[in-house]
Amino acid sequence: MAGQNDRGDWPQAFDFLPPKRYWEQLSSHGDVVLWPLLAASDYLLTTGDGSLLDESVTFAAPDGTAAPAASVLDHLGRALTLIEQRTVPGSALPRYGHGDWNDSLQPADPRLAERMASTWTAVLLTQALPALAAGLAAAAPANEPALLLAARCRAHADAVTAAIREHLLADGLLAGYGVFDDATGTPTSLLVHPRDTTTGLTYGVLPWIHAITGDLLTPPEAQAHLDALREHLLGPDGARLFDRPTEYRGGPLHLFKRAEAATFWGREIGLMYTHAHLRYAEALARSGDAEGLLDALLLVCPFGLTERVPAARPRQSTCYHSSSDGAFADRYDAARRYPDLLAGRVPLEGGWRVYSSGPGLFLRIVVQCLLGLRRRGDRLEVDPVLDPRLDGLTAVVPLGGRLVEFRFRVNWDAGGVRVSVADGPELASAPLTNPYRTPGVSVLLADVGAGPVDVVLG
Repeated sequence: MAGQNDRGDWPQAFDFLPPKRYWEQLSSHGDVVLWPLLAASDYLLTTGDGSLLDESVTFAAPDGTAAPAASVLDHLGRALTLIEQRTVPGSALPRYGHGDWNDSLQPADPRLAERMASTWTAVLLTQALPALAAGLAAAAPANEPALLLAARCRAHADAVTAAIREHLLADGLLAGYGVFDDATGTPTSLLVHPRDTTTGLTYGVLPWIHAITGDLLTPPEAQAHLDALREHLLGPDGARLFDRPTEYRGGPLHLFKRAEAATFWGREIGLMYTHAHLRYAEALARSGDAEGLLDALLLVCPFGLTERVPAARPRQSTCYHSSSDGAFADRYDAARRYPDLLAGRVPLEGGWRVYSSGPGLFLRIVVQCLLGLRRRGDRLEVDPVLDPRLDGLTAVVPLGGRLVEFRFRVNWDAGGVRVSVADGPELASAPLTNPYRTPGVSVLLADVGAGPVDVVLG
C-alpha cells in the first residue's frame, strides 16, 4: 500500500522498489489497480484480521517523497474511486488505457485506448471487487466505513457484470475487446471475436477462463466456451492466447504496438504463455474437469515432459518456464507454419527459466484447486478436484503454522465430499457453492487439529 500513488493506483509491474525511482513509472495497465485489492481480500478472508484496515500507511508522491499517511481502508477507498472514474464513455466498463495483462496489445492509436475496454480486465474487476467486499464484511463486520466500501464494491461490480453481458457477450461468446462510441456508450466493434473483421484474431482465452473461475457465465455458457477453447485454442503444449498469431508488420503500426512490431517469437507473441495456461487449469477445476485439470498441470511440469509431449525439446527440470515457444526461424516462418505447431510438427522449447510469480501460481492451483484446501478465517474449505488416477494420494500441507497430512480417496460416482480426522467420525460441515459442479464443504479449522485428515470424494 505504501507504493500506491495519491491518485489511487500503482506503477506498472509495481515497479517502486529501490533502486528504481518511483516517479519514472507512473502509468500502468488497467488491471494493475485490481491486484492489491485482491491481495487485501485474500488476507482478510484467510485471517479474519480486520486490524489491517486501521494500519496507517503513506502514499508515494510523484517526486519520490512520502505523501501524508492514511489508513489501509482509505487506500482501498482511493483505489475504488479511481476504478469508478476510469471507465469508457457512457459505461461502467474499465477503460483500456495503457493495456491489460497482455502487454503486447497496446494500441498504436492512443485515442483508441480511451474508447476500448478489455473484457479480461472487466472480468477481473468482477472478481476483485466482490472478493474485497466479502473480505471487508468477514473481517470487519462492525466497521461502518468498511461496510460502506463493501457496498460500493458490490454495486460497481454488478454494473460491470451487466455491461459485460450486454455489450461484450455476443453470439454466445465473450469478445476480447470492445471499442465504444464516445456519444452513445455502445460498442462500435468487437475485437478477437467471430464478428471481428479488424485484427485477424477470432478467439481469445483470457476472458473466457476468468469468466468461468469468477462464475460470470451460466453453466451452458461456460460449457460452450470450454468447447470452443478445446476446438480452437489448445495446442500440444497447452492453452494458447489466441487462435493464430497477430500479423507481423515491419513498417508503420496499424492496431497494436508490440504484437505487430516484435521480432521475437515467444511469451505473448508465441501465444503459449504458462500463466494463461495455469488460469485455464483453474477454470477446469472450477468447472469440475478433474482429468483435464491434472493433464493441464502436467503440461507445465518439466519432469518427463518430453514423454508427454513428443514435440517438446528437453528442458531444465529445476526451473519454472514462462512459456512454451515453437522453434521458428522468425515471425514470418511462424505465420506460415503455425498450423504445423498445433499439429505437433514443430519442436517446442521452454521460454524464460526464471520468472517470479509463476511457481507461486502453480503451487496455489495445486493446493487450492487440485487438493481444494483453502483456509478462510476459522474454517477450512475442502473442495478437491481429483482425477481417479490420484486415488490414494497423500499430501502434507502447511496449515495454521503446522504441517497437516491429508489422505484422499476418489470415487466420483457417489458425489459429495466427506472429511474425517484419524479414521474418526465425519466432521460437521457446511456446503460450498459452485454453479458448475457439486462443490466441497467447509469445516472448522479447530476440528482438523493435527490430523491426519481423511478426505473422501463420493
